[in-house]
Amino acid sequence: MLMSGYSEDDVRRAAELREWVMKQISDKQEELERLRATLAIIDSVLKQGSFRAAAVMATSSAATTTSEPARPPQQQAAAPPAPQAKKSTTTIAASAPQPAKQAAAAAAGFDPGRDVRPLKRAKDDFLLANAEVTANSITIVPAPGVSLSVNTPPFRSFFLGRILDGMKSKDADRVAQGALAESGVMSYKVDEDAGMMIKKITITNYREKERMTEIFNTAAWVFTRMLEKAGS
Repeated sequence: MLMSGYSEDDVRRAAELREWVMKQISDKQEELERLRATLAIIDSVLKQGSFRAAAVMATSSAATTTSEPARPPQQQAAAPPAPQAKKSTTTIAASAPQPAKQAAAAAAGFDPGRDVRPLKRAKDDFLLANAEVTANSITIVPAPGVSLSVNTPPFRSFFLGRILDGMKSKDADRVAQGALAESGVMSYKVDEDAGMMIKKITITNYREKERMTEIFNTAAWVFTRMLEKAGS
């Protein structure tokens, strides 16, 4: 019996219980970070969807306003055919494929060549970083004046550990299943200066547009949290 009135078994159980509680706290914190990142991605999708819906509504409204007013049934029945006008319409439609392809590419939001995307803070559009995208790689560079330490949470634990390492793990599983060549596994590299500030993050073999979007949204959220913790 210890002098405190607790037995050695009590102390041992208390130590085990403390370890369990600390693990639960850590797990809950990681889960909370994941939920916040997921919420940021959802908010980004909803924001983009709202813009697209507004654009579609504006286009539909303009088309309705500029269209010819409907004629009474008698006038419609008596109106002579206009073959020349129909031919003109056909000619215009035939010349449309090129702009249509360009519009489709823009709507897809993916350029297989070189593309630079700004990563902004959601609440005020403050520029956090720029991401240079090619068909095989993403290079994220903090914006001028934005200092981000590799040691500021949740960069290592969440962005690297959960998001990027999670993608690498999925690729490794696909390699084991024979569905992906080993050379196609996603990898990343973080370049930092002497003060351990992020200079750039290079991600190769991201392959999928969905991954690219997740990386952008998560990076913007993580950088925002890092600035908050740094007091910026």
